[in-house]
Amino acid sequence: MKIYWVGLLSLVLLMSAVSAEPLSAKAGFSASPDVGSRFLDIHTFLYKIAARNGWSLIVSSEVNSPIREVTGSTVEDALKNYLDTTRFRWRLFENCLYVANEADLDLFFKTLPELELTMPRGQPANFNGNFMRIDIEMLCNMLRSVSGFEIRSSNDLQHSVMMRAKEMTWQRVLLAIVYLNRFRLNRTDFSITIFPAGS
Repeated sequence: MKIYWVGLLSLVLLMSAVSAEPLSAKAGFSASPDVGSRFLDIHTFLYKIAARNGWSLIVSSEVNSPIREVTGSTVEDALKNYLDTTRFRWRLFENCLYVANEADLDLFFKTLPELELTMPRGQPANFNGNFMRIDIEMLCNMLRSVSGFEIRSSNDLQHSVMMRAKEMTWQRVLLAIVYLNRFRLNRTDFSITIFPAGS
């Protein structure tokens, strides 16, 4: 009987540990949106909320909003205030907040499992970094050093993005940046090149 109770207790503790991360991540949406300033643009607000909750953050370069008063009793209310009258939406997935055009978000998450299966393995390393703005060429250089795989942007891709990565796989970072900004990805056995959409 004692072995049964020890086994049951171990199972309960394991389930608690496994389920605690998603619950704590989602709890951030119910928290107060107060980040120390009443009037903020959407980028500053997203960055501060992600940092406070320990989330990663990837924001499409199309996302914009004038400076607005942070209103609402929760983070979710404040995000609605910023984005509900726009075509942009957000999604929290595996402790990362993604903000982009609604159609791009839907397509990205619908195809993500298949996309990740087709990505090269490279080195099994995670990527960490905080960038209010980083140009794509520099990001590719960083991902190349982390992955051990040749990753580059085309010469005509002059773009910058906002992101905060906390222990994200380099494959997930790359795919999110490409698909949420409607870039194009060309893969070979030896390299990945990012092109502007339509090129």
